[in-house]
Amino acid sequence: MVARIKIVTDSTADIPPDVARELGLTVVPLTVFFGPESFLDGVEMTPPEFYAKLVSSPHHPKTSQPSPADFAAVYERLKPEADTILSLHISSALSGTFQSAMLAKGMVEGADIEVVDTKGASMVFGVMVIEAARAVRAGWSKEQVLALVDRMVKGVSVYFCVDTLEFLRRNGRIGKASALLGSMLNIKPILTLEDGIVAPFEKLRGQNRVTARLVELMQQKMGPEKHIRVAIIHAAAREQAEKLLAAIRGAFEVDEATMSDIGPVVGANTGPGTLGIVFYGVGGLPPRS
Repeated sequence: MVARIKIVTDSTADIPPDVARELGLTVVPLTVFFGPESFLDGVEMTPPEFYAKLVSSPHHPKTSQPSPADFAAVYERLKPEADTILSLHISSALSGTFQSAMLAKGMVEGADIEVVDTKGASMVFGVMVIEAARAVRAGWSKEQVLALVDRMVKGVSVYFCVDTLEFLRRNGRIGKASALLGSMLNIKPILTLEDGIVAPFEKLRGQNRVTARLVELMQQKMGPEKHIRVAIIHAAAREQAEKLLAAIRGAFEVDEATMSDIGPVVGANTGPGTLGIVFYGVGGLPPRS
């Protein structure tokens, strides 16, 4: 008998809404605040609306994770339909979301709930959620799906470039990239995630080198492996994202490419103009359909 497994995630995965619907994902929203106003990420505020408000509002955006009660309500709703609930979330070093989900797990009786700290943010863990959902559809067991996620936590790579470090600094998410503060004149920092924390990778001079350098970093990381899946993440930078994807297609055999808008909560921490790549090899993955 095939196990009934339900996948829960949070809105910081930045999974395109049509993909989330098609895969039957349950997405629990975080909240973004502009002064006294609050908006549920992806529910009451879309990425374009967020970046427009970022320009017009006198308030710097703040964010908040779902409460344990929010997660408990979702788990209770799914419990009759599921033998197991897999709840995959943003890095615990970047948000209290994972901790809220863990507390909620203890509030729900009679349910098998696995809460996973993916050590990622945006599509870094969004791709893990997508592949886990595909594995469930393919009839994989709970143990097989969890093993897949664990491999992807170790195997998914990310590089991203921000226009300014100010948003990361203001919201306390700058991590090891604090070493770059004060040295940003005409510098484009390429950042990554190390064990769930933002970390500097290298500094580029000027905008023009960003696309070429990101592709070079992919080539160095993947070595002879050319068959990849990739997600392009961007914050109100669609044109640059399209150019980056075209360059990647010229260098790799792209099995699947996803274009993802960085949503309000992650965007409140990275700022507009952010551009990044999330990529991984296709070995050992479930079928796409």
